[in-house]
Amino acid sequence: DCWFVYVAAGVTDTESYGVPCKLLPITETLYWLNYPLDVPPVIDGTVLVSAGDLAGFEFGPPPLNPYEVFKTTKPIDVIQHGIYVYQGRFEIPLAAALSHAQKAQNFLADKNLTAALDEAQQAVQLAPDSVPTNQAMGDALAAQNRPAEARPYYERALHAAQTIQPEFQITAIPDLQKKLAAQ
Repeated sequence: DCWFVYVAAGVTDTESYGVPCKLLPITETLYWLNYPLDVPPVIDGTVLVSAGDLAGFEFGPPPLNPYEVFKTTKPIDVIQHGIYVYQGRFEIPLAAALSHAQKAQNFLADKNLTAALDEAQQAVQLAPDSVPTNQAMGDALAAQNRPAEARPYYERALHAAQTIQPEFQITAIPDLQKKLAAQ
């Protein structure tokens, strides 16, 4: 078993290069390409992490980077000065939570409100302080006409969004403010 966090995974087909690893989410696969991934909160085996993702290029600094655990782990190898190789058991609850939040949003788009709520609940359980997980939960509850229950999740998401670096606030804050105003 191997896993791959690769900054260009959404653009580059890693399988065509003979990389047999399962992909872990990056911003492109989650938000732009909407590429669904099943990510467990704990992974075992070999994990390849691109330098950009390790540095927080896509997700930002802690606690936004789901791959922060690899910064304090010594790689067993480095490929071409850009892909760090790790071996072992790794807890990546934020990566798993982001994949559940993405699934929740997809189920909402398909009008499958029960499945959306289930995925959002799993996302919040894995990452209770995450902007995307709380927004997904708020969206799932709002879609079920449960605005009083949705409001605390939107408030938590907004508070979290306001405490992160300004460059990572740009998209979340106006959207969350609009959703709170509608409640």
